[in-house]
Amino acid sequence: MRIGIMGVHYGHIGGMFSSAANAKNGELVGIVEADDALYEQYNARVPMPRYNSLEEMLAQAKPDLVLEGLTHLEKTAMVETCAAAGVHLLMDKPLCRTLDDWQRMRTAVQAHGTEISMWYTSRSHPPFIALRRAVLDGELGQIVSLISTHPHKTTRQGGTAWYFDKNAYTGPFHDLACHGLDQIRWLTGAECVGVHALQTCMRFTDEPQLTDHVQASFQLSTGALAQLTADWLTPKDSPSFGDTRFIMMGTEGSAHLRAYAQDHLLVVSNKRGGAYEPEMPKDQGGRFVEDMINALERSEPLFIPTRDVLAVAQACLLAQESAGRGGDFLEIPAF
Repeated sequence: MRIGIMGVHYGHIGGMFSSAANAKNGELVGIVEADDALYEQYNARVPMPRYNSLEEMLAQAKPDLVLEGLTHLEKTAMVETCAAAGVHLLMDKPLCRTLDDWQRMRTAVQAHGTEISMWYTSRSHPPFIALRRAVLDGELGQIVSLISTHPHKTTRQGGTAWYFDKNAYTGPFHDLACHGLDQIRWLTGAECVGVHALQTCMRFTDEPQLTDHVQASFQLSTGALAQLTADWLTPKDSPSFGDTRFIMMGTEGSAHLRAYAQDHLLVVSNKRGGAYEPEMPKDQGGRFVEDMINALERSEPLFIPTRDVLAVAQACLLAQESAGRGGDFLEIPAF
């Protein structure tokens, strides 16, 4: 499958690029990146033609799949252009900047049958794979409560400058806690049906400000409840971008997970008669693009399908809307 790259100056595109370069069933056929140094950095890894615009790359390189590493403001028009051309997409998180952008993307992909996937890395990360196995094996019983934290670090001087521009940045909850929303839907099979959230700014208080902590409570379709946090409060000297925690409580057991700074999972289960630490599987992220291509070519469901990507973004954006309204409870419409 022919693969194009649209922007390499933001987010997780480095990992996505590596996965595409290693995909035995894929060929990198073009890149759009205005920054000369960034282009040379990626072209040195895999030589490929450089194009001035997405439209030029679509017309001349004719990719079947485009990988994206753009700013939040640039994403919606790109999705509409690729969808109209019948080109599938692997997006970096977050999906888009606003609810209006979300609606435009949904309309475009539905009109043209385009698939959008997103590399939510938790699904491929060992402790989360082990936790899902425990859930599917009934170790926790019926899931009742979930808590997911998403601490990250940045600085005003060395961080991404446009994060401090409310007209360019989607907001910390959608940007950071989208991983947690995907975890919750993936682990429970439930939909998010309602949310209320609060936000604060206590660190980046100089103008322009950056909201540095958001807490959101979600009602799930199963009756379970989920609490998620997103923040820019991780100390600058932390050895990792953040120290994620995930706690799941069920009618027959509980699970306490730590990830990224250090991977660990403790499960306590009536079924097992006590506490145990599951064996950690191997990370499965390296084959993400290859597996996505296989699914597209065989017309099989994607590991992370379009509907999941849209559902996570909608829930996150409505959480931010609630926080902006001071904590109003908002229903999350089915679609």
